[in-house]
Amino acid sequence: MNLQTKDRAAVTDVVAQTKNYYDGPADQIYRHIWGENIHIGYFESEDESLREAMKRSNERMAEGVDLGRGDTVLDVGSGYGALARFLARRYGCEVVASNISERELEWGRELTAEQGLDDKVRFEFADFHDLPFEAEGFDYYWSQEAFLHAADKSTVLTEANRVLKPGGAIVFTDLLVRDGTPDPDRERIYERVKSPDMWDTGAYLSALEAAGFTIDTHENWSEHVAPTYAWVRDQLELRREWFEDRIGKEAVDRTSAALQFWVDAADAGKIGWEYFVGRAN
Repeated sequence: MNLQTKDRAAVTDVVAQTKNYYDGPADQIYRHIWGENIHIGYFESEDESLREAMKRSNERMAEGVDLGRGDTVLDVGSGYGALARFLARRYGCEVVASNISERELEWGRELTAEQGLDDKVRFEFADFHDLPFEAEGFDYYWSQEAFLHAADKSTVLTEANRVLKPGGAIVFTDLLVRDGTPDPDRERIYERVKSPDMWDTGAYLSALEAAGFTIDTHENWSEHVAPTYAWVRDQLELRREWFEDRIGKEAVDRTSAALQFWVDAADAGKIGWEYFVGRAN
């Protein structure tokens, strides 16, 4: 990574804010509503649970590449490691699950050991702006809705290319804020997840090319954003008293209102969700 001192300080600040977000009250909500998988769900019917839809997200992402036993995968922003365990169990991959949240890393290790997958999946603290891994060490670089937290997304994508073997693939989904979204709405969207900046499609396509990737697959999955956050908000309200006892009424009120705003913004076409597969040149 080649960042100027000012830029490096900005990245450090954003990483610290993101870590505090996921290690703070959000951990209770993610752990007890989302469960071990904390991503957007790919829904096929209105009456299915988010857990079923998130499992399908993992499956749909993996269908876009030819994974096999012995392939090495770096999962960045891995949450509690549900995706890493899925890849190890289904395809026999060797996965490094990396994250900056100590709480998520700790529970991820526990879940992985309980499921007998700690010989296939290991957890490491890592900032995706400056990865502590050797060049050309992985067949796949994987990420689900993590790049929205990056202070310098171009650097993150350049780092992805660096750690991939020639011909390796970057496989990721991210939440996008559409170009033309009014600034007040954009700031409210950012505030819920403490994001410094969220891109739209064109910015990703240009940055991937600049980082040395050729796009193999690009799909728009935006219709699933509103159902995901509506499901989470419904669960929060159903269990409001339980959560208030743990994180306080103010935090629950604030989270509920922010989730509803995300639902409304997604329905209005301001928030998207897209899937990309790029091949390292």
